[in-house]
Amino acid sequence: IKAGESSGKLDLFLQKLVEILERREDIKRKIKSAMFYPVILVSVAVTISGFMLIKVVPIFEKMYGDMGVPLPGPTKAVLAASRFVSGWGGFYLVLGFALLYITYKYLMKSSLGFRRGVHKLSLKYPIFGPLIAQSIYARIALVMSNLIAAGVSVIETLDIAITSTDNVVVNESLEKVKRGVFSGTDLSNLFLKEPVFPPTFGQLIGVGEKTGNLEEMFISIADYYQDEFDAAVGKLATAIEPLMIVFIGALIGILLVAMYMPIFSAGSVIG
Repeated sequence: IKAGESSGKLDLFLQKLVEILERREDIKRKIKSAMFYPVILVSVAVTISGFMLIKVVPIFEKMYGDMGVPLPGPTKAVLAASRFVSGWGGFYLVLGFALLYITYKYLMKSSLGFRRGVHKLSLKYPIFGPLIAQSIYARIALVMSNLIAAGVSVIETLDIAITSTDNVVVNESLEKVKRGVFSGTDLSNLFLKEPVFPPTFGQLIGVGEKTGNLEEMFISIADYYQDEFDAAVGKLATAIEPLMIVFIGALIGILLVAMYMPIFSAGSVIG
C-alpha cells in the first residue's frame, strides 16, 4: 500500500497485493502439506513406543525375573529405557523438552545473535533448507518485480522487500545491497556479493539490467524459484511416505526383537 501511494498506482498495487498474498499462502500450504504426513507418522511412532515401554515391557521384565534367564544387552537397554520412562525420568524428560522450548522461544524473541544463528542454520537444514531458501527467493523476487514495474525506486523497493521475510540473515544481506545501491554499484553485483543469495539470483538480475527489462527478469526469477520449490515439495512428499513407514517398522521391530531375544536364547539352550 505504501508503494502504491508513493507511485500513484494504489489500485494496481491492491490487485498485486492480492496476488502476493495468494502466492504466499500457497507456499505456506505446500510446506504444511509436506510436513503433515511425517509429523503424523512420527507422533504415531512415539505414541506406540511409549505405550510399549510403559505397559508392555514391564510385563516381559516380570516374566524374565521369574524365569531367571540371563538377559542380552539389547533387552537390558530396553528394560532400562522402560524403567526410565515409567518413573520420574519420563516426567523430567517432558519437563526438559518444555524448558528447552520456552528457552528457545525467549531467545528467538530477545536475542538477535541467537535468532541470526537459527535463521542461518535453517537455510542449511538437510532437505528442508533448500525449501525454505527457495520460498524466500521467490517471495523477494515477486515483491521486487511488482514494485519496479510500478515505477517504485530501487531503494524503496529493497526497503519493502526486507519486510517480506523475517529471516534475519536474508534481511541483513538486503540491507547491505541497499547501502551498496547508494554508492552506485549495479544491483546484480551487489546480490552476487551476498553469499546467502545463490549466484543464479544475481546473474539473472544482471541479464535484466543489460536488457533493460529488470521487472520482467524479477518475474522470471520468482517463477523459477517457485517452480523449483514446487518440484522439491513434490519429491519430498513422494519420498517421505516410504521412509517413514520403514522408520516406524524398524523402531517397533527393534523393540520386539529385543524383548523376545531371551526367549529365543532360552529355547536354543533347551534345544
